[in-house]
Amino acid sequence: MARSTCPPWSGAGTVADVRGDLVTTQRRELAPAAERGRTTIADRVVTRVASIAAAEVESVIDTRSGWTRLVRKGLPHAEAVVAGGTTRITVQVAATWPTPLSRVAAQVRDHVTNQVVELTGTQVSRVDVTVADVVHVETAARRVV
Repeated sequence: MARSTCPPWSGAGTVADVRGDLVTTQRRELAPAAERGRTTIADRVVTRVASIAAAEVESVIDTRSGWTRLVRKGLPHAEAVVAGGTTRITVQVAATWPTPLSRVAAQVRDHVTNQVVELTGTQVSRVDVTVADVVHVETAARRVV
């Protein structure tokens, strides 16, 4: 009698063969991942990862608040197209004043690329960054005591 210690659908496990007093075990290995199925990452998932990653860059301002945050309008805004295992991303951000905008764009491009590759496993072929707004961030409001 043989019994597997793993669910039959997993394709792996230890099979025990019991015959009288003799018990032998044999380990079945999983098939390579590419042969077990397919993973699909939706465009909207990559879009969301790119948008969050852009907001994490130090000089980028998140202009979404209240209702616009719920419907994901405002800046940063991203769009992604996934084709096969590669991704093309467009990002729009608002930067703080005064910050060199080319540096902000490069930081956004690098951070978005790294996060998308790490979190989704897709290769990023291109990240186009547009600095769509510049926001003057004032120092903390003065208080009269």
